[in-house]
Amino acid sequence: MRNEKIDWSEVLGQATEYLCQYLQIDTTNPPGNEIMGARFLKEILEREGIAGTILESEPGRGNLIARLKGKGTKSPLLLLSHIDVVPAEAEQWMYPPFSGKVVGDEIWGRGAIDCKSLGISEVMVLILLKRAGVELSRDVILAATADEEKGGTNGAAWLCKNRPDFEEIQTVINEGGGVGVPGKQKNIYFCQVAEKGICWIRIRLKGSPGHASLPRQDNCLLSLGRCLSRIGEFRARIQVPPVTTRFIEGFSEDEVLAPIFNRIIQNPDGADEVLEEIPDRGLKQLVGTMLRTTYVPTVVKGGEKTNVIPGECLCEVDCRLLPGETPEGVQKEVETILQDIPQCAIEVLDGSTASESSHRHEILQIFEQALQRHDPKAKLIPYISSGATDSRFFRKGKAAAFGFAPVLAEGDLSHYQDLFHGHNERISKQNLLFGIKVLYEVVRQYCR
Repeated sequence: MRNEKIDWSEVLGQATEYLCQYLQIDTTNPPGNEIMGARFLKEILEREGIAGTILESEPGRGNLIARLKGKGTKSPLLLLSHIDVVPAEAEQWMYPPFSGKVVGDEIWGRGAIDCKSLGISEVMVLILLKRAGVELSRDVILAATADEEKGGTNGAAWLCKNRPDFEEIQTVINEGGGVGVPGKQKNIYFCQVAEKGICWIRIRLKGSPGHASLPRQDNCLLSLGRCLSRIGEFRARIQVPPVTTRFIEGFSEDEVLAPIFNRIIQNPDGADEVLEEIPDRGLKQLVGTMLRTTYVPTVVKGGEKTNVIPGECLCEVDCRLLPGETPEGVQKEVETILQDIPQCAIEVLDGSTASESSHRHEILQIFEQALQRHDPKAKLIPYISSGATDSRFFRKGKAAAFGFAPVLAEGDLSHYQDLFHGHNERISKQNLLFGIKVLYEVVRQYCR
């Protein structure tokens, strides 16, 4: 079947309706309650004759699996997304975060970008393949999972341990990439081939409790302040791993960025100053995270009453690791940073090393070809993401996993980045349709 035989306006109308309804299902994690989203997607697929199975890792933590059968001459392709979303501060939103409201060309709601739009796009791809009767060399599996926003324990990680058929999967398309950045010669689209590791650290500080009317130098909150200041000011050494080098080389045709990136390669130690010359705030931030391991305080707890000096307080730090680094090494780094702060105990809450798939995998060329059918200026380049995704669980096995949720090249990258976990999350209908068209092309080509 050729694309021009598809009524894309009808597809957009259907996808918009489904996404609006999906966004109205509150799957905030915690607690998740992903079972409601899983049932919703299952009903859509079953109306099209595609069977789905819901598996609960715990009560209410639903994971949907659906399979479109092919000839089985090649290994299955997995289309992956997650059902859960991060919390939303409703009072900060222009429209209610679980309204699924359409305003002009935009669909609003928590999860519109991260990543319920991808889930609907993947559902629509399965439906279009089924309707067209496309002959597939490989099965196409859809998995909409729980718990990604809290680490994936009840979602992708659980499925990888409990679904023997997942061992057949060798290629995964997931969130984490696909966004386009406009340029004069080329529109650059990112493909996530790697992601940084994580090390979540808790720092406990002790002091002498007492009445707040009697100041004490061993007030643990004062020590906490010094900890936060040290970590906030610390900058890990600059590194340029191979995946970052390939990313930088992808901008070789950009007359503005190529000279800036070349100077980073020639003198990595001076990268911080050079990065300031990048005009796109989002791109500057992205490249900065690709050059060093980062340390970001995120949680502070201490004290319960204004007139009481607490005896203990804590903070938590989210560290994101470049390839080659380990949680143990990051813990030692933090211990060195805080070595002269008394009664300071450091523990690792969770940790994993960076994961990576080959940038030479055949599907990357298919990604680029599909993009170019809908954006002739498109160029695909691999990158390493600072954020973790469920792709890492599949990379631990034999599967190659790639972040590719196509979004048109429109304006600064910073605008798109600010929508992730931010207020007023939304996606345009144009981008929703663009993503469906490109993913449909990709799956048809890769599974033919």
